[in-house]
Amino acid sequence: MQEAKPDVRLSVLLPGSVVSRVRSASPLALGLTSAAAWAQGTRPAAAPAPAQATGPDAASVLPPWAQAKLAAARADPKVQEQAYRQGAKLATFCANCHGPSGQSVKPDVPNLAGQNTVYVLNQLNKFHDGRRKGAFFMEGLVKAMSNDERFAVAVYYTNQEPPKPLPTRDPALAAQGKALYEDGCSRCHGDDGMGTEKNSRLAGQQPAYLESTIRGYRDQVRVDERMFKSTKGLTDAQVKALAAYIGAMR
Repeated sequence: MQEAKPDVRLSVLLPGSVVSRVRSASPLALGLTSAAAWAQGTRPAAAPAPAQATGPDAASVLPPWAQAKLAAARADPKVQEQAYRQGAKLATFCANCHGPSGQSVKPDVPNLAGQNTVYVLNQLNKFHDGRRKGAFFMEGLVKAMSNDERFAVAVYYTNQEPPKPLPTRDPALAAQGKALYEDGCSRCHGDDGMGTEKNSRLAGQQPAYLESTIRGYRDQVRVDERMFKSTKGLTDAQVKALAAYIGAMR
């Protein structure tokens, strides 16, 4: 059987360095053609918002190279814009699941828009070096990215408009979720669900993604000691209530 080859349009969607690295990862080729075709109709936004300031957590979660890039982007708008535009090109493949502006197009895939830049860059670094696992296609694509490219993708997506809250169909369920959130989630993710450099933004997140993720931590399919302690006593009904409330947070 002949090996599937990526679409030649990769050369106009991604910088040559990424194309060559992705092509060398032969298992990825099966998914690249459809992603490239889907991406042809997308158009990146014209310019980035101001760089997000970093707090004391950045030094504890990011390597020195990433801290230096964040500092340079805050100090010089041209550096920020260059990273944003590079990220817009790279994100054409991420958009197949996360959407062209970070609004997920699949219920089980998280929104990236409005997340903290430090948080997203840290997660990309974890995918890159194998500390975090996920969808096979995403793992392969992130492993093929250089430091500069991961930084650019983080800048692009986190400077998009945050997701709009999803109105709940069951106010009573959301009210139950509110009590659960305030008791077990707000300490790390914030009263408003906006997150921090260490913890993800939850407000407006996909309910289906939230449900599967919370259950994953509860059942220790996803390993995180803090999240396990916060979720281990939750029933499936309580998980659903939490997801309903968080998705509707403003």
